[in-house]
Amino acid sequence: MRLRHGARVAIIGAGPSGIVAAKHALEAGFHVAVFEASDALGGQWHTTAVHSGVWQGMRTNTSRAMTAFSDFPAPSDHPLHPAAEQIQAYLAAYAREFGVAEHIRFNTPVEEVVAGWRVDGEPFDAVIVASGRFRAPRLPPIVEGFRGEVIHAFDYPGAQPFRDRSTLVYGNGISGLEIASDLAPHAPVVSAFRKPRYVIQKVVDGVSSDWQWYTLFGALERRHLPPDEWSRRQRERIVRVAGNPTDFGAPEPSEDVRVAGLSLCQDYLAQVRDGSIACRPGIASIQDRTVIFTDGSAETVSAIVCATGYDVDISYLSDDVGRVIGEELALYQRTFHPDLPGLGVIGQFLAQGPYFPLLELQARWIAVVWSGEVALPGEPRMRRVLEQPRPPLDPHNALALTLSEELGVAPEPADWEELCEPLLFGPMLPPRYRLSGPGAQPGARHLLEQQLAASPRAPVEPADAEALSGFGRQAFSAGRDSACA
Repeated sequence: MRLRHGARVAIIGAGPSGIVAAKHALEAGFHVAVFEASDALGGQWHTTAVHSGVWQGMRTNTSRAMTAFSDFPAPSDHPLHPAAEQIQAYLAAYAREFGVAEHIRFNTPVEEVVAGWRVDGEPFDAVIVASGRFRAPRLPPIVEGFRGEVIHAFDYPGAQPFRDRSTLVYGNGISGLEIASDLAPHAPVVSAFRKPRYVIQKVVDGVSSDWQWYTLFGALERRHLPPDEWSRRQRERIVRVAGNPTDFGAPEPSEDVRVAGLSLCQDYLAQVRDGSIACRPGIASIQDRTVIFTDGSAETVSAIVCATGYDVDISYLSDDVGRVIGEELALYQRTFHPDLPGLGVIGQFLAQGPYFPLLELQARWIAVVWSGEVALPGEPRMRRVLEQPRPPLDPHNALALTLSEELGVAPEPADWEELCEPLLFGPMLPPRYRLSGPGAQPGARHLLEQQLAASPRAPVEPADAEALSGFGRQAFSAGRDSACA
């Protein structure tokens, strides 16, 4: 669907998704209105807002370079993993720099969006859903009978209120491990979960996890290797770099990484090893304040923090729109639906790894499709993709590769001789998507090189370099200064 110049675009939410969507919609020549329910921008990073599940002072799990957009790098004085307040300040500066701030309607919650398009009765030519994926905390029914304090991770206020109180953290996704680790120096902690996962650290030898695990090579591995072979190689890499959880006294995950899954926390496994975190399996029942686990063991605790996920919550979409996309959000590459021209969706997925570059790719893609610069594929292809099952979690590198290909900005490493190695095996830094294609910028290469130079990286493994030819890529010599052959 192509919109006329000056078309009116409504954007729901002024968090990272909404701000980057507004920036690119404005650049495309559209008139933009951003609807924000709270009194300030930032979404989850507006820590004092009722809709925020981020506690004050919490640090990101993603590096400063990957928690930023392609043409507005994070301040150089930010730490490797910035605090939430620094991210909100970054977003506010971005909104000012690109003229987004004056288009935000604060304290304006949206009640209904209907196809056509109308937002609470106001007509628009198109609508972008950018209200965030972490709005509706999900509590497991089994905790309803607990007689102590029960909260969701969304409402976790930091460790101080739990000091010296025995606390059970239920769930071992990133939030569950981060909260258990945050509590461990201050209180007895039980970490309970139904399925053991592999755990990688945020930083190893000075290298942030998103610089090591989410590379183009990793996306090509996932795309081209047989699933069993991919799982075997991935497990070998995880155990070599991060260790097997059993080595720390944690339960052993399945050998199949696809079954076990992956989580992230710097100190969790070390805290399990030193006894400050006790691991237990899933909850079988609760009697007063005593929790009985599926292995028959029991713990009496003062509080339970449930890191048990979120439901999809886009309740402001009218029933006719909701029926088209369904509860699981059937969208072409997480962004469009062929039966809903004029609707774009940003950030309504669960990702492993950084979000900001993915949100920006979606925003840019929506803008160039609606301006007519890039065409969507034909309807038959879109429907075929919609019929395919989607993973519950999108690995950052896999989704980034797909979105950048759709947008036409995925750089071909062989075309950038001196950047070949970092484009293949280095972090998927946002400026890489400005090297060529729609929205290419002359300074992108210099910015990419600056960001690469700011942090160490793990060496390329010879086996990985040799594997490239099996992915339909040119061979590569594993030396850091080598180029594609």
